[in-house]
Amino acid sequence: MVVQKALNNLKEGSKDDKVAVAGGIAVSVVVVLLAAWAILFFRSVASGTQQINLSGGAQDEFNFSNVKDAQQKLQESYSNTADEIRQLRDDAAASQLQTEQQMNVQPIQGSGTDQFGGSGTVE
Repeated sequence: MVVQKALNNLKEGSKDDKVAVAGGIAVSVVVVLLAAWAILFFRSVASGTQQINLSGGAQDEFNFSNVKDAQQKLQESYSNTADEIRQLRDDAAASQLQTEQQMNVQPIQGSGTDQFGGSGTVE
């Protein structure tokens, strides 16, 4: 009887009263559902049935063994490249040194023609 009378008053009341009652009902429903969920959640945590499963998905990409393997491969790749560059540098230096030594052995002044095809004397 009391509920029926309250509903009749709401039907005849202003729009602001209707919005206030609807908002109050919505908030109370949300609070009741949240409280029920919290009780069930903490009860399952306390009993130990809640298990955390981190396998699968993006977590596997951050496995440290995979990261270490990739780092090792990169280091091997860069060390091989550095060794190859050092070998090229050493070969070029040896070749240049050999060329300079051959040029020093040739007579720069003297009779005959110089390396440019002219005479060996300066005019």
